[in-house]
Amino acid sequence: MIFKSRQEVIDMERDEIVVGLDIGTRKVCTVIGELGEDNQIEIIGIGTSPSLGVKKGVIIDLDQAIQSVKQSIESSERMAGARIDSVFVSIAGSHITSVNSKGVIAISEASSEITERDIEKVIEAAKAGIVSPEKELIHILSREFVVDGQSGIVDPLGMSGTRLECKVHIITGSSTAIQNLIKCVEGAGVNIEEIIFGTLASSNAVLSSTEKELGVLLIDIGAGTTEIAIFVKGGLAYSAVLPVGGIQITNDLAIGLRTSVEEAEKIKINYGTAIENSISPEKLVEISSINEKDKQNISKKYLVEIIEPRVSEIFSLVGAEVKKSGYYDMIPGGAVITGGSSLLPGISEVAEKVLNLPSRLGRPHYQGELADMINDPSYSAAVGLLSYATERYSIGRSFKLSRKKTGLKNIFGKIYSWLRDFF
Repeated sequence: MIFKSRQEVIDMERDEIVVGLDIGTRKVCTVIGELGEDNQIEIIGIGTSPSLGVKKGVIIDLDQAIQSVKQSIESSERMAGARIDSVFVSIAGSHITSVNSKGVIAISEASSEITERDIEKVIEAAKAGIVSPEKELIHILSREFVVDGQSGIVDPLGMSGTRLECKVHIITGSSTAIQNLIKCVEGAGVNIEEIIFGTLASSNAVLSSTEKELGVLLIDIGAGTTEIAIFVKGGLAYSAVLPVGGIQITNDLAIGLRTSVEEAEKIKINYGTAIENSISPEKLVEISSINEKDKQNISKKYLVEIIEPRVSEIFSLVGAEVKKSGYYDMIPGGAVITGGSSLLPGISEVAEKVLNLPSRLGRPHYQGELADMINDPSYSAAVGLLSYATERYSIGRSFKLSRKKTGLKNIFGKIYSWLRDFF
């Protein structure tokens, strides 16, 4: 495939393309999609770069992170032959917290007909006391509305009643982390359309609507963090971020094998597995020592003895979080594992054993020219961002955020419209 230089890229009409930007601990990924007349997406550009200046999903060196994002964006532009000016960006990190909340109000109109203002007020009541100067709103997701005791209502607009209740799932993040993310993306030369919780984006790429309705656990294992999301009755019921991921497996290998972190990462990718029954115990792997001068032969069985305990620990932490949520008995759809670190062979078998849930690997289901490249768990969030963006554009809405506005202080006026569109 011939790539164009940045100077030769073609400026497409703004409404024709959508862009997902996933800034991870190990990799920055930019995916460009072109919208057809039927709102079907065709992926036309993919760009990746090593992620520098990012640790556990949080930016720790702004200049390095900006350069990583620039490199990824420019690579995707060359492949697509298009210049981009704004992106939908994912957010991750252990600073992200979530809570289920509810608000209740009396209907204000004398006619007792529920208006948009009533819905705005009940959502305002639901988030009261949750957002603070240190914590900013990322998502407020409707689980259901209740009108005069009648539950299960998706959209109460225009209905009659005297009492309105809203049950929501609220996701917040550190104000500092969010502002640094904004500075990073804008420093790379593009604007932000919307910030989306990474696992919520991934769910669009790897989960079916049937699984969400039935009840399912999504586990997104990245390099620095593991994010979980529980869907019940079609909506997000619980989410959490755990400060462990694939890097811990790599570090264990580096210590156990007395080699460098870089060499340990290569060994994990090329020879690692989480279960012993898939290997030949006598199979040996040659590795370099820390000084890179000496070589040693290590059995694959020994690699499993290092890797499996850490993988089991990650799923034990996930299991404890799921039990804490109270939804363990409401996810007959089992567990779906995605993210770059989910590519470790045998990982779904370990998950099934530890969680006592049916488990599968979650891959994007894109069907197009670049499917072989993009249908990989490490691209789940980026592809999910495109799906999310397509929904936004298909209804003629865009949530472009400037540096002043992306502090999310002005997002509340858009919340009700977003809730209606999402469900």
